[in-house]
Amino acid sequence: MPTSKRLSTATGFSLRTTLLGSEDEFSFGHRIFNMTCVITLAILSTFVCINLLIKEMQAALLVTGLLCLQIFFYVLSRRFRQYRSIIVWYVIAVYGGLICNYYLNAGINGPSLLLFYTTFQLALNVSAKKKYILWMILGIIIPGGLIFSEFYFPEAIGGMYDNKLDKTIDLFGCYLLALVYIVFASYSFKSELEAQHEREKKGSAELMEYGIRLQAFFESLSDNFILLDKEMKVIYFNKAALDLSITEYGKAFEANQPIEQYIHESNKKSFRQGFNTALSGETIALDFRREYAVKETWWQIAFNPARNGTGDIIGVTIVMKDITDAYLYRLRIERKNNLLEKIAFMQAHELRGPLTSVQSLIELIKDEYGDMDLIYTRKLEEGLNRLDAKIKEIIALSSEHKKE
Repeated sequence: MPTSKRLSTATGFSLRTTLLGSEDEFSFGHRIFNMTCVITLAILSTFVCINLLIKEMQAALLVTGLLCLQIFFYVLSRRFRQYRSIIVWYVIAVYGGLICNYYLNAGINGPSLLLFYTTFQLALNVSAKKKYILWMILGIIIPGGLIFSEFYFPEAIGGMYDNKLDKTIDLFGCYLLALVYIVFASYSFKSELEAQHEREKKGSAELMEYGIRLQAFFESLSDNFILLDKEMKVIYFNKAALDLSITEYGKAFEANQPIEQYIHESNKKSFRQGFNTALSGETIALDFRREYAVKETWWQIAFNPARNGTGDIIGVTIVMKDITDAYLYRLRIERKNNLLEKIAFMQAHELRGPLTSVQSLIELIKDEYGDMDLIYTRKLEEGLNRLDAKIKEIIALSSEHKKE
C-alpha cells in the first residue's frame, strides 16, 4: 500500500475512533449511538445556516437550542459513557424540537414532516428492537396530530415564507440534508456493522481456540465453567454447566445465545457488575443465593478476563461453584462461636458476683475469728482463689476472641 494511502487510512481510523470511541471501550450499539450524534450535529449545524440564510430567526434559535442539547447528549455518551439511560430522552428531545419547529416554521408548508421521517430512522438506529413499534406509533400519531391541529387552528402556525425563493431554499435544502443523512447514516451503519462482524468473527475464532485449549481440563471439573464473549454471549460451556441449565432452568445452554436468559432476575445486576469488572481486566468473585424448587443453594461465581495470545481481553470466563456445604459449615461455626462467647460471658460475669460475695464472707470470718486456726477457712479460701483465677482466664480469652 502506498505511504499516502496508509497515512489516509490511519488518519481516518484515528478520527473515527476519536469521535465514536475505541472498540475496546465501547460496545457496537454505543458506537452507533455516538455515530448518530455526530451526524446529527453536522445536520443541525447546516439547518442553522439555512434558517439564517432565509432569515427565519425563530427557527434558527430553536435549531441552535437543539444543537446545544445534541452536544450535551454526545458529551454524556462519549465522555461519561452514558448510553442506554439517555436514548429515550434523546429521541424525546428531538421529537419535541420538531413539534416546536412545525409551529414556528410554516407548519405543513415547511420541512418539519420530512424531518419527522429522518428522525424515525434515527430512533430505529439507536434504540433496541423492542421499541420499534413505539417509535412507529409516535411517528404516525405526532405528525398526524400536528396536521389536524393546523387544520382546526391555522392561526397557531407561524414562520410563513416571505417569498417562493425562501420556501424553495428551505424545502430543497432540508430534502438534500435528509437525503445526505440517510445515505451517510446507512453507509456508516453498514461499515460499522461489517467491521463489527469481522471483529466478532475474529473474536469468536480466538475464543473458540481459547475454549478448545481449556476444554479437556474443564470437562473434568464438577464446577460449572462458561466462556462469554464481550457481548455476554455464550461461546463455550462444560458438561456441568449444561446439566445445571437443564435441571434448574429447564433449557440447555446454546452457543451464541445471551447468558442473561439463564440468569435469575434478582441476580442480573450483580452478574453484570462482575462481568464488566472482568472485562476491565480485574478478577472478582461474588456469592449469591438461589432458591430452587426443592432446596436453597449458595453459589460462588468467579469472573476472570479471557485473554488471547497477545494479552488482549477477548471475553470473560465464569466458574460457578456450589458452596452450600461450605457456607452452612461456616454458619454452624459462627453460631458455635456466638454460643461459646455467650457462655464465656456468663461464666466470666454472672459467676463473678456470687464468688465475690463468698470471698467477702471469708474475710469477715477471718476478722471475727482471727485468733483461731481455721484450717477449713484456709482450704475454702484457696479453692475460691483458684476459681477466681480461672474466671479471670476465661475473661482474658473472651476478650482476645472479640478482638479477632
